[in-house]
Amino acid sequence: MRLRLLSIVLAFPTFLGAMVQAQEQVAVCPDPAKPCTSAAKTFAPYELTFQLPDKLEPNKDYKTHPFQAVILKTFPKFEPGGNECDGGEFSTKIEKQRAQLQKLFPDRKVFAAHQCPDMGAVLYEVTGKPYDQFFIAVYGGETKAEAKRVLAQIRGKLSRPSIKQMQAVYTLLAE
Repeated sequence: MRLRLLSIVLAFPTFLGAMVQAQEQVAVCPDPAKPCTSAAKTFAPYELTFQLPDKLEPNKDYKTHPFQAVILKTFPKFEPGGNECDGGEFSTKIEKQRAQLQKLFPDRKVFAAHQCPDMGAVLYEVTGKPYDQFFIAVYGGETKAEAKRVLAQIRGKLSRPSIKQMQAVYTLLAE
């Protein structure tokens, strides 16, 4: 009995931590016609929007529920902070491509990660780690099966699209 009680006591902090993390995850707004808005953050056209509280705690990560993203295009030679960041906080070349691809998916947000110096940008994680690829993706849905249907729509139109389970993350940075 004592061993069982000790096991429960030792496991409780892990269980509680998982519950708190799950409670802090927020919903994605994948329909480009109905983006989420927030008093605390103005989302850029190339960012996947998600629900944020009106008042954000500084230096706290706000993460979405995991979702499936169909990676449409990657930019392995993109240099963040270089000449390609001609839109200030974004690349006009990548944004033009993203806007064109958005036309293929009128009811699913096409978003991009091209980290030009922007301390207020939404970041993306794959399996809990920052995704360090520069990419354009479309929201694939909550399940892999849904993402596979999205992938089937574009098969043959783009070279090597892939599916990744992601989370979008925003942090209000403060000193």
